[in-house]
Formats: sequence, C-alpha cells, structure tokens
Amino acid sequence: MRLPKLRELREAVTAVLSPRFTTRFPAEPCVVPERYRGKPRFDPDTCVGCGACVNVCPTSALTMVDEPDGAHPLRRITLRYDTCIFCGNCQDNCTTQTGIQLSNEWDLAGLDRRSMTQTHEHELQRCERCGTSIGTKKHLAWLCERLGPLAYANPSLLLAGSEALSNETLSAAPTQAGEVRTSDFARILCPRCRYELNLWL
Repeated sequence: MRLPKLRELREAVTAVLSPRFTTRFPAEPCVVPERYRGKPRFDPDTCVGCGACVNVCPTSALTMVDEPDGAHPLRRITLRYDTCIFCGNCQDNCTTQTGIQLSNEWDLAGLDRRSMTQTHEHELQRCERCGTSIGTKKHLAWLCERLGPLAYANPSLLLAGSEALSNETLSAAPTQAGEVRTSDFARILCPRCRYELNLWL
C-alpha cells in the first residue's frame, strides 16, 4: 500500500513544479493554432451567393431565402453560428474557394441566440421573359469571367457579365411566356426560355 501513495506524491510534486498546461484566459488572450476551425466568415468581395455552402451544411446553420418579387429581388444567406459545428464543409465546397472561410474567432458565447446570426445579401437576376429567378447577378458575372471565350456559347452569361448593360434593361418587365420576339435574343433568359427561343428559330 505504500508504493501507490509514494507514486501519487511524486506525481503531485511533479505537477506543482511543472509549468502550467492551461491558458490564463480571460486574463490573457488565448492564441489558437494556425489551422483552428472557428466561426465561418463571408468574404463580400469573392462570395457570389451561389448557395453551395448552404447545400452542404449538415446542421442547417446556413440557410438561403430568395425574394424574387419587388423592384430589387434579393437572395439572403443567413449564418446561425449558434448551431454551427465548425466542420468546414462550407469552406471546402465554396465555388470561388474564398467566398466563405473558417476564421480563428472562437469566443462566441452570448446570452441571446437570436443575435447570433449574420445575413449576407445578393441581388438576384430574373429571366427577362418569364420572370423566373436564374441566380445572383454576381454569380452570373463570375461564370462569364471564369469561362472566358467559352461564355460566347451562352448569350445570357455574356449579357450578365457585360458592364455596359444598362440598369433599365436589367429591370425591364418580363414579357408573356408565350410571346416570342426577335429582341429576346439580346435578353437574359432562363434555360427554359432560351430553349424555347432556339426552337422558334
């Protein structure tokens, strides 16, 4: 019975004389490792609002709501970091690779869960013939730039990526879905309307 007691005494003395293993937070800031997975953070410059991060979120911490009606149709992507498990799926599956990334921010405690949300808004592009939402304007412009010369196969992408396109044309009221006009070739159309237009030829 004496040997175990001596072993415990030796461990106690060693623990007292050894440097501490824990941090002094909150008295001192805690330095996290370089590849720490903390709070997801949107980059407004590179995020195109495609919704890929929403599709792969296992806890529905990321949600996407489209509001196509109104003068300025919007897509809202909301992050609820109180339900986020910091798995990194959103970062790994981001279309632009840098649109959303996990930061080093880890101290996310709070008293009101309703305040633990962040909303990211993008302007939607509607089909100028039937009014269906195609995607965000920023996403279409990104696709046009990424495809380069291959974008000439899709007139809608070229028009969406053109900076010379006037706002009046973008916000024009959609025509009837059954009408087919020659001017529709120079409009931003959804795949279904573009298909019907090509059949009309």
